[in-house]
Amino acid sequence: MPAKRPADRNKPPCQKPQLEGVKIDSSALVPWIRGFRLVGEIVLATVTLISASILSPASMALQSKDEPPTSNIPTLVLTQVPVSSRNQASNQETITAALDRPLGLQPSFLGARVVIVSPDGQTRVLSEGFHSACDPDISLDGTRVLFAGKKDLNSHWRVYEIGVDGTGLRPITPEGQEARNPIYLSTLFTLDSPQPWFTIAYVGCENTLSELGLPASSSLYNIKLDGTELRRLTYNPNNNFSPFQMWDGRVIYAAEQHPTEPGEAYGVRLFAIHIEGADVELYAGEHGRRFKDMPCATANGLVVFVESDKPSPALAGQLACVHESRPHYTYRKLTDDPDHVYLYPYPLHDNVLLVSRRTADGKGTAGVFVFDADKLACRQVFDNPDHDDLQARPLRPRKSPDGHSTVVDTTAKTGVFYGMNSYIANDMMQPHLTPGSIKRVRFVEGVLQTTNTYTPATAKGMLPVPRRLIGEAPVEADGSFNVEVPANTPILLQTLDQHGLALATSGWTWVQPKETRGCIGCHEDPELVPENEYVLALRRPSNKLTLPPEKRRAVVFRADVARIFMNYCSSADCHGNRNNPLFLPLSSERPSEADLERAYSALMTPEDNQNPNLQSLPLLKRGKYIDQGRARTSWLVWQLLGTNTARPWDNTTENQKRPARKVMKMPPQGKTRALAPEELQTIIQWIDLGAAFAMPEEHADGKHAVAQDK
Repeated sequence: MPAKRPADRNKPPCQKPQLEGVKIDSSALVPWIRGFRLVGEIVLATVTLISASILSPASMALQSKDEPPTSNIPTLVLTQVPVSSRNQASNQETITAALDRPLGLQPSFLGARVVIVSPDGQTRVLSEGFHSACDPDISLDGTRVLFAGKKDLNSHWRVYEIGVDGTGLRPITPEGQEARNPIYLSTLFTLDSPQPWFTIAYVGCENTLSELGLPASSSLYNIKLDGTELRRLTYNPNNNFSPFQMWDGRVIYAAEQHPTEPGEAYGVRLFAIHIEGADVELYAGEHGRRFKDMPCATANGLVVFVESDKPSPALAGQLACVHESRPHYTYRKLTDDPDHVYLYPYPLHDNVLLVSRRTADGKGTAGVFVFDADKLACRQVFDNPDHDDLQARPLRPRKSPDGHSTVVDTTAKTGVFYGMNSYIANDMMQPHLTPGSIKRVRFVEGVLQTTNTYTPATAKGMLPVPRRLIGEAPVEADGSFNVEVPANTPILLQTLDQHGLALATSGWTWVQPKETRGCIGCHEDPELVPENEYVLALRRPSNKLTLPPEKRRAVVFRADVARIFMNYCSSADCHGNRNNPLFLPLSSERPSEADLERAYSALMTPEDNQNPNLQSLPLLKRGKYIDQGRARTSWLVWQLLGTNTARPWDNTTENQKRPARKVMKMPPQGKTRALAPEELQTIIQWIDLGAAFAMPEEHADGKHAVAQDK
């Protein structure tokens, strides 16, 4: 039987859902499901959705006549940024800028300080002796504060802990790592420790490139309060930031995400993981504006965040929310205020939050406000005219989120991915996926590059995050697969048809060491509930795709593909003719580096009149002959296979539709021998992996890497 969808998933947010018989949403179930090899042991629960009132329509205008009371505002801890520092980030912060936001678009926290503000407005500096300090978080018992600090201008950002009375200052994160955005976490229980761990999460800067080629990315980390057991939690090769722990123990955070398929858009989305980095999943769906940041959860079940249509240096935007009971289908705006923008929401009580607000024109300073998400009312509680007052938290004890038990074992080198049914997909794909049309699943590694391996002088034809084959595994007749893969590695999944063409490509994901991760389908509705079925792939041991990194195959033009064109297409009566629209100067037995680059550039000729919004993205650029990352839509592949292999979901909008092109089987019959199956697969894999010219190390050592016939 197919997986079940909640019956009311298509209802707009302003309508109440049909509550009868609705199963619990998959975002809540998946953490329980994952790790079970016997899916038949999964018990699917049904519940009545609560708090349906959040879906009722409401005016977006803030009503000053209905302001929330402020008599119960406790003492606050917050960050004060001098007005003189606003938008004056030092060149020495260009690397650490990525710690907070993608593209380095953040206000400068240089010269900022962490202060305690009493209910009567009196302030006391908590970060005395620091050149800069920000990102405060309060311990569960309300007696200690985490913050990020710089001792002097040239030192690293580092996470410190201090008592609220100003005593007991100590560093927690390693001295040489840039670290920001710390949060206290609930207890973590491991298999090999008799006592629970008390840890924090924070954002650490990586010395690796993002997919846009920017010289820094950032990841979430976990570390014990005594500074031991440092673990990286996220392996998205871009920027990950703004962690917040929910009551159920999961950490929600914002992450930069690039599109992998037509119709998708670049943006910052919300994700959730467990505190040891397992079970990553999309949170809050695709509704609302493209850039979502600064999530937090209220006591009454709202997940509130800041959203905007584009990244801005001020980080500010409008407030929006989802309900934790159905985060993918309960989106609604909380503000649509042309005069003000909002930053750093944080729960106070019920559905009331602390938030910073300033005027949209940037004049004046940001003050601290109380915002009632039910009444849509906002009232100022504090504003220092010489500072922007940001990141306010109530200084008081709070209830501990649920603890978490983990099977993650850092001594292990692999984890397991299993899929229950690859034919379960989104509404565009699923009607066109017939039984037997998915043959295999491909696992692709994102190879992280240090910032000194990618420069404008060496970057031509290379991806900032090169891709390398981990391997392929069979998909069973019921659509299931079960694969053991390297842990702590950025991974893309691609389902393949009978030609080996990728039908779809996932976003970046990973497994932690010894983790077993399961998914229901491929690009499926995130609120699907799986049937209680013992799928075929789980009845056997996992396929092992566990080659060490040095043995994984990188398929690139220079070393793997150029030889094929030399052997089949470079004669004077073919593409070796200068008058041919696709001239490939590869007739020499050992073509020069310049000829290789000219041939590659010719193959990568961009298509005319394509969407300008795609030009700055690492992939999704459409070409006359090759679409990077999508062999199935590449005219070159159509010619080699003798048929148009584009799928119905590749032409879902007018912007994606392309003019018809005549397809002729190449090479022409009788002119030369046909490509061997493995040669055709090499070209398909090359394009599906991004159609790179070379791997960075090939350019670094300048070696001549064109493979020769054996």
